[in-house]
Amino acid sequence: SWASIDYFGRWKAAHYASRRFFAPLLLSIEDEREHMNLFVSNDTLEAWSGQIRWSLETLHGEQLQSGAVDVQVAPQSTTCAQELDFTSQIGEEQRRQTILVCELWQDEHVALAIATFAPNKHLALANPQIGVEVQGDGRQLTIQLQSRSLARFVELALGDADVIFSDNYFDLPAGRPVRVTCTLPESWSVEQAQQALRVRSVFDTY
Repeated sequence: SWASIDYFGRWKAAHYASRRFFAPLLLSIEDEREHMNLFVSNDTLEAWSGQIRWSLETLHGEQLQSGAVDVQVAPQSTTCAQELDFTSQIGEEQRRQTILVCELWQDEHVALAIATFAPNKHLALANPQIGVEVQGDGRQLTIQLQSRSLARFVELALGDADVIFSDNYFDLPAGRPVRVTCTLPESWSVEQAQQALRVRSVFDTY
């Protein structure tokens, strides 16, 4: 659809989001104010078992409460793995400064999802100070990112180059490194890519 891919074939935010929510294994959070329900959807033809690790934390990554739950999901089905109630932890003052970070694991990291207790425009977002490290291996470019506070919907771009990243427009909670790859544009060097790389998040929009 032209709604999610531009004239040059570059993916827009909606296309990256579509790949995530159409993934064979999906971790999702149903948020109802202070009540958070954790779901895993398994679209494969085999049963799946793994673990959800969750953390109630400040935007700067200070952990307030954490836990883990083992989960088993039948083929082509969805299960509610855990229901969490943070009524006693989340008051009006904490609502703008606190998030729930959930990660799905099976030997290795599978997926990440976050939920907020306030709309994005009301979050007390600070400059995430995203650290970036760029490396090249042949024609593959690897971009390592890590933030000091929550960065919402991180956008990567290599100038005007027609690049499709392994992920884009993603959330980057504090202290959790993320690795993104892409094909190095034709005739570009790693140094050129490093200079052209632009990293932005919601914080940079206001």
